[in-house]
Amino acid sequence: MKLLLLLGATFSLSLRRTLTHRVNFVFDLAQSIVGIGTVLATTLVIFDRTGALAGWTRSEMFVLIGVFALVSGIRAALIDPSLTKFVGTIRDGTLDEALLRPAPSWFTATNREHAPLALGQALLGVGILVAGVRGLPAAPGPVNTVVAVILTGCAVAISWAISVMVASLGFWAGRFELAPLTASLWDVGRYPAGVYGSHLRSIVTYVIPLAGMITLPAEALTRPDPLVALPVGLAVTACFVLLSMIMFSQGVKRYTGATS
Repeated sequence: MKLLLLLGATFSLSLRRTLTHRVNFVFDLAQSIVGIGTVLATTLVIFDRTGALAGWTRSEMFVLIGVFALVSGIRAALIDPSLTKFVGTIRDGTLDEALLRPAPSWFTATNREHAPLALGQALLGVGILVAGVRGLPAAPGPVNTVVAVILTGCAVAISWAISVMVASLGFWAGRFELAPLTASLWDVGRYPAGVYGSHLRSIVTYVIPLAGMITLPAEALTRPDPLVALPVGLAVTACFVLLSMIMFSQGVKRYTGATS
């Protein structure tokens, strides 16, 4: 509960700071619309030439794109603002401020600021998701919906964990900015994992689950047996969160601070 209150306070402060520059809302919203519009346009072009993509119909692809946009919006609002600047705070010693706060260091260091307006992309994702679900032959049942919500939460958690691991590499290689690489790899998730070859599919589903963590929630809404994916999603999430915490804690031990 304490961490949720701290998260809410940080988000509220970021929102007030952001609203002082309201023109940014227009540009952020326009950027989100263009990005999602490009994905939708590409999907429509594909389905003008084929009836299915790796076994996914048009409506099912809209569900997947909606999940991708939803998770991307949450990621852009709550995860990226702090972790894209994380390596810089290691170099200049300003990470001290986060580590000295009376809360778990992994939380304070990775939740220093947010970009509330980026949630507009998440809202667009919800709209696309609803449109996709309405186009399905049969509406998802309550179990499908609950599992999809849980797996979407897992997708956000895995996204946070991967970003923390990449940012934590800055404790060992402080001169390298690896966050742009994560952002580039993130686009893998906008297509179903089945699009990729067998070996690459295993990598993007289990090793670096950028596609799998978006595909699983979408499959929970579009497939008749959603419970099959739930244990896999929870297990992969637990492994990545644990690994990220270990990497961060080991990295902090190497951190010398601004006064050293």
